[in-house]
Amino acid sequence: MSWQPSASFELIKLRAQTLKKIRHFFDDQGVLEVDTPVLSYSTIPDPFIESFQTRYLPLTQIMQNDNYYLHTSPEFPMKRLLASGSGSIYQIAKVFRQGEISAYHNPEFTLLEWYREDWDHHRLMQEVNCLLRGLLSPLIDLTNTVFISYQRVFQEQLGINPHTVSKSELIACAKKQGLADVLNEQEDNDLFLELLFSHIIQPCLGSKDSAGQKSTANKPYLCFLYHYPASQASLAKISTENDCLVAERFEIFINGIELGNGFHELNNTQEQKARFEEDNYNRKVAGQAEIPLDERFLNSLNYLPQCAGVAVGIDRLLMVMSQAKHINEVIAFPFDRA
Repeated sequence: MSWQPSASFELIKLRAQTLKKIRHFFDDQGVLEVDTPVLSYSTIPDPFIESFQTRYLPLTQIMQNDNYYLHTSPEFPMKRLLASGSGSIYQIAKVFRQGEISAYHNPEFTLLEWYREDWDHHRLMQEVNCLLRGLLSPLIDLTNTVFISYQRVFQEQLGINPHTVSKSELIACAKKQGLADVLNEQEDNDLFLELLFSHIIQPCLGSKDSAGQKSTANKPYLCFLYHYPASQASLAKISTENDCLVAERFEIFINGIELGNGFHELNNTQEQKARFEEDNYNRKVAGQAEIPLDERFLNSLNYLPQCAGVAVGIDRLLMVMSQAKHINEVIAFPFDRA
């Protein structure tokens, strides 16, 4: 019946146990749990992430900005805490994204996000691996964790270097993979890379090796994919590797499912503002509403210490732990029952 939960009480208990273990893990590491607003006057302008918008209706006072957003991540206020001297922090938060309903998406979902002061993305990947293996190993027979660069996986599976490939080579590769006419040939390289990645590469990550062969003993494994193209940096630092600019970011996969996304965090106000302005330009070209820039967040970045951060989807993690086929199996009341 529609008033009852879609998740079994066994999985509701698994969620409670998992959150308890996560808090115990960070308590042992001396990482502080924090709580930040869900509602904000601004949000991320990424053209591929659409936020829920609402309005504040004042009763007696006049507010300068009465349009507000439900956050898609607690990242901005958490970085403001870091810039204020909090030290390493974590948060388990409900977050919201428009237009995302599928077997792996619910518009409201639970995110674990944490930041480690004075760490880079390589060191953070090791801690993410430690936490996730500790949570998964009692329930799943995992083989060794794999760390592989974005460039290497493209070269091994598709024979192209994603950092130097031409548009014509990408179009030819898409046609060879049976993905002709999915995109307009005028689209930029990143959209073609994402098309090839999502259809050909991602389904293998965490279940097959980088050349598409089954993993050892046919067991799943955690796969950390790092150093994306610089054009996909978002809020990450950019560096040079093998004479190519790369984003110091990573994503985590198992059985073809993305579990999380991490950055060696950019701490330069002007650079981040320029990226946001480019995002807003791309939103305008695509007919999307422009987003007011979060000036409080941007002003904090010049005080942000060197740090690395990551966000892990708790609901997807529970799906992997329980071998659920649909996210509704691990959420008590998903969107259609909320």
